[in-house]
Amino acid sequence: MKTIDSVCKELITGATNALFEKSNQNDEKTVHLLTGSSLNLNGEVVEQQLSKVIIKEGKDIERFRLHEGDVVLLAKGNSIRAGYVTAKTAALKVIASANFILLRPNSTELVGEVLVAYFNSPEGQNLLDATSTGAAIKNISLSNIKKLEIELPTLAKQKEIAELFHASNQAYQSTINLAEQQKKVAIACISQLMKGAA
Repeated sequence: MKTIDSVCKELITGATNALFEKSNQNDEKTVHLLTGSSLNLNGEVVEQQLSKVIIKEGKDIERFRLHEGDVVLLAKGNSIRAGYVTAKTAALKVIASANFILLRPNSTELVGEVLVAYFNSPEGQNLLDATSTGAAIKNISLSNIKKLEIELPTLAKQKEIAELFHASNQAYQSTINLAEQQKKVAIACISQLMKGAA
């Protein structure tokens, strides 16, 4: 068993509202803000749901900026869950809001997807529930996350888990896309048949 603290190079809470303000602009000052609604249940960041913000004058947000391989844990709210930061997400200049805990795995010991898959599993959810405080709105502190203990498989096994994590999410998305396409076709057919009935 290893503590989360021992397998991560860095663990911090996200950026507070004092560092930024909402924006509709698109210039070099604009960055994206990761909020609870921009993290889906599969552990993926949904780009279309990211908010645009501008960093306030004189504020430094570099430590809150997401890097490829980072794990983000939504630690406040009624749906605690984790997400994985891909290269594509990292390239968008994204910072995590204060509702998140940012975990930067030590790549020689921990593959980020493994932590996301674990935290989002029933077993991981039970562990996070037991760690959280608050009845209506759950809250997990950074100090409690650091102390959490998990059993890690070998690095080779972790890489297999990471591949399975991405393959599973891809298959899920393809199935959803296909179902949505079939629904559109069915609606179009119904519409045509209704017109033909006149």
